[in-house]
Amino acid sequence: DRANITINVHVDCCPPTKGKCDDGSNQPGTTGGRPAHTTGTSDGSVKGGAGAPGAVFKIPRRPPNVWPGTRTQLATCPILFIRAKPGDMGARPVVGTFWESPDIFIEPGVAPSASPAMPTTLGGVAKANADNTVYAHVWNLGQAPAIQALVEFYWFNPSLGFKEGEQNLIGFAMVDLAGRGSSGSHKVVKCPASWKATYENGGHECLVVRVSQLPSDPLSSPAWDACQNRHIGQRNIHVMTAAEAAALPTIGINVGPLFGQPAQVAVVRADTGTMPWLHLATNSRTLLPGTGAPTGDVGISPPIPVGGGLPNLGAVPNARGAGLIGDGHGVTGDGMQVGFVTTDGNPGNGNAHVYRVSGSQNGQTFGGYTVVILGG
Repeated sequence: DRANITINVHVDCCPPTKGKCDDGSNQPGTTGGRPAHTTGTSDGSVKGGAGAPGAVFKIPRRPPNVWPGTRTQLATCPILFIRAKPGDMGARPVVGTFWESPDIFIEPGVAPSASPAMPTTLGGVAKANADNTVYAHVWNLGQAPAIQALVEFYWFNPSLGFKEGEQNLIGFAMVDLAGRGSSGSHKVVKCPASWKATYENGGHECLVVRVSQLPSDPLSSPAWDACQNRHIGQRNIHVMTAAEAAALPTIGINVGPLFGQPAQVAVVRADTGTMPWLHLATNSRTLLPGTGAPTGDVGISPPIPVGGGLPNLGAVPNARGAGLIGDGHGVTGDGMQVGFVTTDGNPGNGNAHVYRVSGSQNGQTFGGYTVVILGG
């Protein structure tokens, strides 16, 4: 009957037991022991099979991880995602920096009850020990609408990688998104609960937003990996003035779970032109801060256990200059942190220093944290 047809179509295009219908192809697993993102496959029958636009519905017997075509072809499935960077069209894993999402915003110092539906400043930085409102720009690239999609807002202590149990829920909201090509296919969603940032470990917390919908596009795994999972957006960006940087010389950053494999943590100086997120800080599509000249040193400390206070860096041991600073540090085992420090001076009016701390295993980046010092 009609009800059975509807259920079968959902199972074919997006099996709830898997929830991993990105593009109908098999994604490669990650290196080491890190959790992998695995999708199912397509049998190529979308032109005449269930879910095809204008098709006569044929209900074939398929395995639960096989559906008639790629999600972009199916008329019965939404494709929800949050951008990792400008120009992101939802393909995963992300190549390059994925922790600088342009789709997560903050209205600093204002509670949700008093904040507007849209943030007044896109590059806002949270105020410590005050009410802050968090927003997310969520998208649907599928042909089908997403009714009552769930948008979850979380904060984590500064970390390169995240794991279950370390998240702190700020709040959640529901949103209806139209199918692609419609004006309502993407919307800015305001978190109804206030975020009172406390700045643990001497640094700004990380923000993570997830968007999903049961049963047509449930949250897939890994549950906190913005590189592999299109349902997740991540903002690991610490923005401060030169005066704030001088008063806060060390930032503690957790390495995160390593899943039984050794890792390397390193820091680079980056050109501002490689960080499109800074357009949000200038509120201009055409204007980016210039790159400040290096005048000091920058480095990261060897790892120490989390909870033992900030690492004692002493003199920064790494060389001056652009690009990779020193050789980084090897890390083994979970529950470790490193300290970031720079002695670069004020980059000057209209300029900024950008530093990226990243963690990698077997040559693949699993997480990062970006520090921006704005000149003045």
